[in-house]
Amino acid sequence: MRLSRTRALFQAGTLLAILLSAATTRAEPDPKTYWDVKDIRPGMKGRGQTVMVGTKLDEFQAEVLGVMHDVSPGRDMVLCRLSGCNLEHAGIIQGMSGSPIYIDGKLLGAVAFAWEFGKDPIAGVTPFQQMVQYVRANDRRIAAESKDAAHGQGFHASRLGASLIIEGRADEPAESSTNTAPVAVSGGNLAGMRPIATPIAASGFTPRALALLGERFRPIGLAPMAGGAAPERVIKEEGDRPLVPGAPLSIAMITGDFDLSGIGTVTHVEGDRVYGFGHPMFSLGACEFPMMTGYIHTVYPRASVSMKMGSPLKIVGVIDTDVSTGVAGRVGPAPDLLPLSVRVKTGNYSEPHTYRVKIVREPNLLPSLVMAVLTNAIDTEGNLPDELTARFKATIKVKDLDPIEIHDTMSGPRYSGPMGPALLFSPISSIVNLLTRNSIKRARIESIDCDVDIEAGRNVATIESLRLATDRLEPGQDLKVFVTIKPFKAERQTFEAVLPMPKEVEEGAFELTVADMPNSLRRQFRNDPALLDPRDLAGVARTIRAQTEPSRTALYLHVALPDRGVSVDGQALPDLPGSVRAVFASGRHTPETAVRTDLVKVVETRWVLDGTQSLRFTVVKDADLSLK
Repeated sequence: MRLSRTRALFQAGTLLAILLSAATTRAEPDPKTYWDVKDIRPGMKGRGQTVMVGTKLDEFQAEVLGVMHDVSPGRDMVLCRLSGCNLEHAGIIQGMSGSPIYIDGKLLGAVAFAWEFGKDPIAGVTPFQQMVQYVRANDRRIAAESKDAAHGQGFHASRLGASLIIEGRADEPAESSTNTAPVAVSGGNLAGMRPIATPIAASGFTPRALALLGERFRPIGLAPMAGGAAPERVIKEEGDRPLVPGAPLSIAMITGDFDLSGIGTVTHVEGDRVYGFGHPMFSLGACEFPMMTGYIHTVYPRASVSMKMGSPLKIVGVIDTDVSTGVAGRVGPAPDLLPLSVRVKTGNYSEPHTYRVKIVREPNLLPSLVMAVLTNAIDTEGNLPDELTARFKATIKVKDLDPIEIHDTMSGPRYSGPMGPALLFSPISSIVNLLTRNSIKRARIESIDCDVDIEAGRNVATIESLRLATDRLEPGQDLKVFVTIKPFKAERQTFEAVLPMPKEVEEGAFELTVADMPNSLRRQFRNDPALLDPRDLAGVARTIRAQTEPSRTALYLHVALPDRGVSVDGQALPDLPGSVRAVFASGRHTPETAVRTDLVKVVETRWVLDGTQSLRFTVVKDADLSLK
């Protein structure tokens, strides 16, 4: 039975690899239709085509100046002087990336590189021969990975690592470590020539959100700019035009009420296979982005590099390849996107607004894109109050796991000002980062739904002092504590809390700590090292829930008990007998970490709390007699 199942999986994987390989071969262009780099000579002249306005193809001229071999490993570049289409005035244009150049009816390659502040429209052209080679290699890699996946290979479990933990539900925006920079060809003999920056049309994004996107994307060769959706008339009339060489090629990252799309040009179409750009977008290799038709409103001339201002029109397929020589996609398939909704209400008398988008699932980009959407939803409501309190709810649905729920209240000076929106949604970005970039198992997020109510006023309080009813008590006796907090611009408040001591507690000195939520979480992770070392996806979810279930408006009373457990290979073993702990301590077993246990009491308040206070007390038998 097991053998049959294994054979079936092998056959399925082999069939998938054959089908992918066959599809790749069937879609490849005939080598007779494009130039071999070794046959290119200076002085050869040809023509190119691109769209300058609307969807109408315009023709420009090109003259080969020379060929530069090995500008990067396995990469050549053809230098061409361009003319026509007003390029003498505008220079090489952002958005021209991918524009095909033909010599004697054969395809030379794609306009892809330029110098900033160049006086002449001299472009670096990526040979189409190498675009085909790199796309073919990526297709084979996808086929091999699909075969490995069918055999149960290709994703190996490893430790999550404490560096990915949301320390105290981080109060700073999460930054995901990514390696998405395109191959920059600069310096040396190229004297600063680099890939033409891809214009990123941002529709519905505020200036502050655009500035944040610019910080994120400009270092990797993308240029976010304020844009807008095309009119319905244009979408209806132009959206269904087929992708042809020279036509606008849009690659979407966010669609819906907000839109974020890169604008480039189609280099070649072979069957359902589309090639474009001539340089990478993110250098992701295999990927999945919506492939869209596009519309160019105008060309904006600039002293550095001019740019096309365009809008995406309709999704017509999927971009599945992003390699150093360009991007490629297939017409027909529908992209698999992550739905996200966010409802925002600011003030008691304002109407709530709900925004709905779909986002690409690329793990390297998803946390940043989720953060961009959520913070932009706040920005669209206008400036936040100088003093605010935000009540926040979110549900993250993950395949094969129970939903992750967040109910929290945030307030204080850190949530006002330009970084306020990003700080409000930092937990969501951190959770998405943990789920999508964990090295244990692929996690599929099914949807994200957020709800935030913002009202004016700072609703915070500081934990100021503690007082014990008695600092000496017997095992089994209640520890009674009075906690005084100081609300912002309000009178002090005192809360009474009772923490029962176990009857079996040992005699000795103890410490009571009353903490806010971040300090309580840090203590929890220190006490239970297994939370820092999940070994399966359910363990990752437990790590997340340990940080999302507590509330910032609660007081957390902790009393540390003597160590009675260990953590071995990520598994917590609490309350072990002394003899068993001695065996682990003998050094003949896997190294272990002590598991500590706290008595914990939670007291809810209506303020967002800050600070920590501690007091010592003693547990003794016959405590009343000892006091005489």
